[in-house]
Order: sequence, then structure tokens, then C-alpha cells
Amino acid sequence: MTHIVDPKSPLIKQLVGTHFFGFDGAPCSQRVAFALAEKGVMRGRSVPWNSAAPKHVQSDPGTYTFRNVSLVKNQNLTPEYAAIQPNLVVPALVHDGELHIESMEIIAELDQWWPENPLLPTDPERARLNEELVEEGKRLHKSIRHITFNWSLGPVGKISPELQAQAKSLEQPDSPEQLADFHARFSSGEIEAETFQQHLHALETGYAAQDARLKGDGRQFLTGDTLTAADIIWAIKVLRLVECGYPFAENFPYLAEWYRRVSARPAFKDGVLARNRLFHYAFRAKSRVERLFGGGIRAASQVRA
Repeated sequence: MTHIVDPKSPLIKQLVGTHFFGFDGAPCSQRVAFALAEKGVMRGRSVPWNSAAPKHVQSDPGTYTFRNVSLVKNQNLTPEYAAIQPNLVVPALVHDGELHIESMEIIAELDQWWPENPLLPTDPERARLNEELVEEGKRLHKSIRHITFNWSLGPVGKISPELQAQAKSLEQPDSPEQLADFHARFSSGEIEAETFQQHLHALETGYAAQDARLKGDGRQFLTGDTLTAADIIWAIKVLRLVECGYPFAENFPYLAEWYRRVSARPAFKDGVLARNRLFHYAFRAKSRVERLFGGGIRAASQVRA
């Protein structure tokens, strides 16, 4: 369930307007921030994620209140946050008293809440393709996690045995994320190099399909001539590998040109990059150093121009 009818956290029922629990460097959070900016709903005040102070519970008109859940500090692995987002990930979004916890379903709801600049096409063929590409992007979500931890975070992404145990105790057994299991295997070094390579290859297969689509008829965006939810999920999927130093221009030139168009949009600059400069440039700097020594994701790339 992605709409929580009866949230466990008492904070949720106190919130008025739109409140976004997110983290600027997290791909799923970036999706929603990008989409909100495309809709013209801009980020307003930033407040402590768990604050119920009277001055923090109501968002300003025309904006959303941002509640930063620091993944660096592992605030997502706390009982308080688990009561909001049982999958222990970001984002979670509260709109008019309703709690939503899945990023692409939140984006789909935006057209209902703010009809301007629709992100879901109404043409049946484009709508079908948009849904297909969104689902394909969602299936590759865990691949992005593996690439992030292996080629960006490295040892920094490991957590203590105590935090591993806490995550396991908090996460629902049927969680689609299976975050506790991933943290345990990554932190103990149990994930083999071949597994990371397989996830990279899965992403490359998806990128190749989009590259061919864009080459085929010269379309500006993935489903046609206007940006849709499909472009949002795939743009963030490209962003993370750009940060890792992946050679898109060499391997997927049409996708690289599409990404340049998408990333030049004001909503992408304001909603995604503006508050993520530290992580963005740190990841890119790390990838350049690895490239100098013949390593990193470029060396692991399985597709050549």
C-alpha cells in the first residue's frame, strides 16, 4: 500500500498543506522534487523532519514544506521515521492530511492535485508507453542502489551491526525495498563484484532501449514532444550514473542528448541540482580520480560505441 490510511506517527495528522519528507541526494526523492518543480509547486520552508512545532505544521500557500530526512545520519532507520515510512526510504509526502509513500504514485497524484502542466499523457498510445517506461524504470530501482553504493559511496555506505539490527527490526517483512537485507550484505562485504556488474548491465540494457527509441524518430522526450513522468524517472536514473562517471555520450549518444535537454530545464536545475551540489560534485570528483587510475564505472561499462 502506498497511501497509508491510518499512519502510526501522530505527526501526520497534525500537518496542514503539503509536507515532503525527503533527502536531496536520494534518487526517489529527486524524482518527486523534479515533478513538483515542473508543476510550479516550489520548495518553501525547510524544517526538522520530525518537528511538530506549531510554526512548522502548516505549509505556506503555493509551496511545500521540506522535511529533510538525512540518510547520512541514518535518520531513515529510526523508529520515529518508520512510523511514517514503513519501507525506511525517502520520500514520503503528506498532502491535505493524506500520507503517500511511493515516489511514482506521488507523481501520478500531482496531476489530480495541480492539473497545470500535466505529467501523465492523455493520448492512449502515449499513456500506455508512459506507464510501460515508468514500470521499467521502477524495476531497475534496486540496480541504481547497487551502483550508488558500489561506485559512489563505497565504504562510507556501510553501517554498524547495531544499525543493521535496528533496520531489520523496523522494516516490514513484506517491504518491496528489503533495505535491511541490502545493508547487512553490503556492510559485511557479501555482495560479489559480479552482482554489481549484473546490475550495471541491467541498466545499460534499459538505456540502450531508450537510446534506440530517441534515435528512431527524433522525438524530444521519451513518449513524444512533451515531458512526462517517464522522462522524470529515467532522467534521475541517468543522473546517478552521470555522477559516477558513466560514458553516456560514447555509449548512448541520443540518450545523452535527451538528458542534456531535460537537465537544462529550470525545474531540473531548481528542483534537483540546486540543493544537491555537494553530493553531485563530490561523486563526480571521485569518479574522475578513479578514471585516472583506470577504474570506476567507466572501466566496468559493458557497452562500447
